[in-house]
Amino acid sequence: MSVKESHDPHSVMRASDTRAVAKETADTRALGRLLRDARAQRGMSLKRFAAAAEISEGLLSQFERGQGNPSLLTLQKIAAALDVPLAHLFYKTTPDDEPVDTKSDVLPRRQCAVVPSDGRKKLVLPQEQVVYELLTPDLQRPLEMIRCVVPPGFDGRARPFQHEGEEAVHVLEGRLQAHVADDAHDLGPGDTISLQASLPHWWANIGEVPVVVISACTPPSF
Repeated sequence: MSVKESHDPHSVMRASDTRAVAKETADTRALGRLLRDARAQRGMSLKRFAAAAEISEGLLSQFERGQGNPSLLTLQKIAAALDVPLAHLFYKTTPDDEPVDTKSDVLPRRQCAVVPSDGRKKLVLPQEQVVYELLTPDLQRPLEMIRCVVPPGFDGRARPFQHEGEEAVHVLEGRLQAHVADDAHDLGPGDTISLQASLPHWWANIGEVPVVVISACTPPSF
């Protein structure tokens, strides 16, 4: 019986699907907890927060309860309402599905800090299938580094980024088309683009495999 089940491809697929759903739930719950805490720290009512973010109270309430998957555009609006860079919405989860207290992650700027591969703060966007991971320990330093995975077909022209500082993006895998202001640049593995982040910029995956990039930004403003 056990041998037959282990070779049943449908059984394996169902198990994989279950793990994917559970992982997504942990991420959305962690993000919801972070949003609730951020709103409470600012003394904002749900109504005021929703109005500032230009989304409905009902939708924002769902996000805070860990239900639903906000899009990148929605999260950009939420970050703007909180008056923080998008990276402030990165989170970590523990095995019991509870967010880690991020205040304890902040280290003195002169102290050496190691971020293990399984200890990164992240932001998962199931709608776009984009994953952001913070490689630096916090946003209290002059430099911010982010690893990003972008799926085939992704196109960010509807939500260009524009923030202070300078940014460099290095492509590890895949083919990325980087748009900066009115210029487009096709990048492949090993290529790097540097830009003034105050210019509107966005990315598109023009290949057939996920793009993996490392982004460095100073000061932290993504």
